Amino acid sequence: MAMISLNLQFKRHSVGAMSDSEDYEGLYDILFELSNDIRHKILLLLREKPERMTQVAKTLQLTSPEVSRHLTRLTIALLIRKDMDNLYYVTGFGEYILNLLDDLGFMVTYREYFVSHNVMNIPSTFQKRIPELYSYNLVDNFMVFLNFMNEKIMESTDYVWLYIDQYPLTAINSMLNAVERGVKFRIIGHSDITGPNVAFEEKHLIGSGNDSPNVEIRNIEKNDVYLFVSDTGNAIAFPTRDGFDYSGFTNEDIEEDTLSKDIFNDYWSRSKPKTAVRSLDYPEASTKKGKTILVNAQPDPALNVRAIQNAVDNYDEVVLKGIFNLGAHSIVIQKSVVIRGHGRHNEIPLTKVFKRGWDFPSRERSATFGVGKEGVDVTIENIHFQDFNGYCIVTSVGNSSIIRNNRITLDTGLGRGQTYGQEGDVLIGIMVGGGSRESGSFPGGVIIEGNYLDFATSYVQGGIVSKKILDDPDYRPDLKNHENYIGYGIQLNRNLGKIIVRNNVVRNINARGIIAMDNHESAEIQIEGNTVISEVYGAYPYNSHISGVGIWAQSAWSTPRTGSRVTIEDNKIICDKVNYCGIGVSGPAMYREGAGKLDECIVRNNEIHLGEGSVGVLIRKADNTEITDNRISGKAYYGFHFWGSRDREGINLESNDNMIEDNDMSRLVIKPPDEYSNNHVDGRMFTGTEGKSATSHIWINKHSNNNEINVNTEESVIDEGKNNIISTTD
Repeated sequence: MAMISLNLQFKRHSVGAMSDSEDYEGLYDILFELSNDIRHKILLLLREKPERMTQVAKTLQLTSPEVSRHLTRLTIALLIRKDMDNLYYVTGFGEYILNLLDDLGFMVTYREYFVSHNVMNIPSTFQKRIPELYSYNLVDNFMVFLNFMNEKIMESTDYVWLYIDQYPLTAINSMLNAVERGVKFRIIGHSDITGPNVAFEEKHLIGSGNDSPNVEIRNIEKNDVYLFVSDTGNAIAFPTRDGFDYSGFTNEDIEEDTLSKDIFNDYWSRSKPKTAVRSLDYPEASTKKGKTILVNAQPDPALNVRAIQNAVDNYDEVVLKGIFNLGAHSIVIQKSVVIRGHGRHNEIPLTKVFKRGWDFPSRERSATFGVGKEGVDVTIENIHFQDFNGYCIVTSVGNSSIIRNNRITLDTGLGRGQTYGQEGDVLIGIMVGGGSRESGSFPGGVIIEGNYLDFATSYVQGGIVSKKILDDPDYRPDLKNHENYIGYGIQLNRNLGKIIVRNNVVRNINARGIIAMDNHESAEIQIEGNTVISEVYGAYPYNSHISGVGIWAQSAWSTPRTGSRVTIEDNKIICDKVNYCGIGVSGPAMYREGAGKLDECIVRNNEIHLGEGSVGVLIRKADNTEITDNRISGKAYYGFHFWGSRDREGINLESNDNMIEDNDMSRLVIKPPDEYSNNHVDGRMFTGTEGKSATSHIWINKHSNNNEINVNTEESVIDEGKNNIISTTD
């Protein structure tokens, strides 16, 4: 039926031409064959299963010659075929024609309704699907039709969707009661919709003082169809020439019914939002667990906090839509939940969340979203966090965590952060772990991927904090007096399971772009495919001579750990300002029983570019690090630096048994000794004699032994250790 209708519509502008009439000859032949009830019965019989002619005759109680004649006609029309076993079966073409006949049969059965009701205003895709209403019941009495909706609203526990020309008077009280018990309404109507909608919105919703919208209302220019969709039943009615008479089709068996819902979603996507409506909040009791909830932003920060907090407390999936101002408040997540923003444009999340109004300097550890309960599984994705203080996303304790496709941006990191006195104001974009010093976090693993972080969107041309530090490698910012902050992009610490950090973009993070430290021996950390770019001046955190580091892996910084297995692979690091380091691998910075070196670290196939850098790759108090196939370009004092230290508290702090091979430094310019390097010859920052420094592609200090170094013949090596194996290749 659908194909025939399309063909006729295509030809209607040229009816009468001989060629057009000839085009229809095949169609008329098929219609003629199908007009015979015996041939139709034969097709229906053969659709069930292939049969021989004698069985067809027996089943239909016809003579063999008569059946033979009909089978021949159907074969010529290509509706059936006979196989090698003399079994007749319906062809694919025949199956399709039979399906069209079924659809046509539905329309014929209800032709009296469709004679007076117009289905041609809805999109053609849905016109073709009208026969799906075969599972519905036709109700030609408008009171029965309206009472059906009223009953289903009273029975509903989840959702009711309406596409209406007026509010059904018989169901108003049922709708208000349903809203009170938490049923979610979506309503589409034209702007001058009739009925008691003012009382419905203002008296019951806005006046309630609640902030989470149980009702969403959208406007549309005209009503093409009347729809009722719910978790208890569906109904659909089509207009007459004079409008709706509220007779139509109803259905209580909604498990396989998608037509009404699909039509509604199509019109919902094309309708325009009305002024936001606020309704009852999510129930304090967890009666809605296992459900998905949409939370729309409100103008009042307190309402936003309450709405999101109640949603994450009571639902398994929370979808945030709009721009959410949380004031100075945080969202605390203590159950398994998926939180995602609604929509993206040009790969940027449309949902925005920000905090404002905190005291500075602040000694409180404040997060925008904070996760902290054993055993929970939390996903946070597709949200643009635009402003915050201290920490943006902190998942400190849990079983597993996924942080994906978020955007975390600040105009500047100045005036933010958790204050640590002389150590400055610490600002962290994503922090995973750290909730328990002893037991550790996230045995089920962590994935951090596809996120974009930038702490200096207003400083893309340099990020000047003070003109005193412009290109002066000797200057250190006064962190105690907030001249600069200490920014971390992604921080991983005290974790137990597998952690994957991949395909993130970290920009203008002035201390550590990505850092892994204090993780347990059981942890396996993969940092791969990330892009770390800094165009701002570094923070020189913790009295370091290195202003900042693109990627940093350390065994024990604040907790006595021997550390985990870390792979740093396929990353791109670009740091333009003075004294940056591309990648750092470090042993313990604290010296207590239990502190040791990383179990294993692989630094492979990374691309590092330094503008006026300190060192490309720093291996500090670390053993068994494999450094292969990396490319270092730009300018630096050292391409690779192996730096060990004397033992402390019985802990070996040398850098031993590391391996460097097949790295490319052909585009790296080794900066010659200068006033800065000559003034800092201490065996830690620079080597040489007092007042006279030395720079090179590779520097191995006196506490670094048994390392295997393969270099190009043009690359310089300063070897001050013992038993290091230096080999060269052309």
